[in-house]
Amino acid sequence: MRLPPGVRDWLPQEFAFKQRVEDRIGVVFDRWSYARIATPTFESYESLERGLGEKLMRQTFRFSDPLGEELALRTEMTTPIARVVSTRLRKASLPIRLSYIAPAFRYEEPQLGRMREFTQAGAELIGAAGADADAETLFMAIETLDAVGLADAHFDINDSAIVDGALVALGISSPRARLWKEAISARNLVALDELASRDELRTDGYALLRRLIVTRGTDEVLAIARELATNPEAQAAIYRLERILSRAAEIGFGTRVAIDPALLRDLEYYTGFVFEGFLDDLGFSLCGGGRYDTLLPRFGYDVPAVGWMVGVERILLALERRRIGERRRREVDVFVVGSDAVAMAERARGHRVRVDVRGLDRDAAIAYARHKAIPRLLVARGEEVEEILLEADERSAP
Repeated sequence: MRLPPGVRDWLPQEFAFKQRVEDRIGVVFDRWSYARIATPTFESYESLERGLGEKLMRQTFRFSDPLGEELALRTEMTTPIARVVSTRLRKASLPIRLSYIAPAFRYEEPQLGRMREFTQAGAELIGAAGADADAETLFMAIETLDAVGLADAHFDINDSAIVDGALVALGISSPRARLWKEAISARNLVALDELASRDELRTDGYALLRRLIVTRGTDEVLAIARELATNPEAQAAIYRLERILSRAAEIGFGTRVAIDPALLRDLEYYTGFVFEGFLDDLGFSLCGGGRYDTLLPRFGYDVPAVGWMVGVERILLALERRRIGERRRREVDVFVVGSDAVAMAERARGHRVRVDVRGLDRDAAIAYARHKAIPRLLVARGEEVEEILLEADERSAP
């Protein structure tokens, strides 16, 4: 029987590998003092609709309960967390630091690195504005990818106020600005040329904008941005990015962080600073995040927020491509034949124990232990317990 598209089974060895990666992520969350939170797998449709943009709502699995209430599976974790903070944590002192590792669901076309059921790990810093809070989420993301074995990951950062300021400087009105930002985010130069012709932009001004969005780096990007985006909001955004870059350099992350002015992410969700983490040999981002100051006010709690998330399956795909984690960890420490008491004592010592349930004799038990890569065999005969140490091959079948 076939599974529905976009979901998968996790066999024991695969699931163990996934859990080890999630455990490493969880250690980073703990070290940054982000408390773990869990929310329901499904929410009221109205609650998700209040927080999510139009695109994600189109990808929502929607259903009704027997009483007719409209429900939906969560497509991500930030909106449910915003609901929790707004309704149950209003009296908590700010800022609030929360983290999660949880499944989410989206109805979209399955492809490499994109499933309909997937696991997100992430963190939310709620109640703090400014570059220091933005930098915390970025550095936390970098340390997380380092912890799982992807220390060559690079990160692009941006602030939407820079592009907004550039468009204002070119005289592009608010209704038209969205079309421009969609083309910039898609890096669609043909569409941008058409928009420039239609809006009759000055040649020199548009040339500077075009140069800005195709340039990735630090000093050159900042210089172009300063010349083009001159309003106070854009200049403040440039200063914030400079501060983040400076702090990244101080802790050894300087060569791994660059500014990408075309990085805008979800136009309906993010309100300023954004970032993405990626590998040169992978065709999609591993993680991303940014500032979403307008989300919690939709739930009646007017506080700023910034956060980030990483796709666990995408990490696994990157590790598998590099043949990291394929060597199987030993699953059993000792195989016990003939005594529940001996098995209990071994478990009490913290060992992983497998008990014979087939009545194997000594030779058959040795053969089984060798096949399963179990290094110790204990064979009980009455009060006597024979210990046999074996040459374990961890590549044997589980």
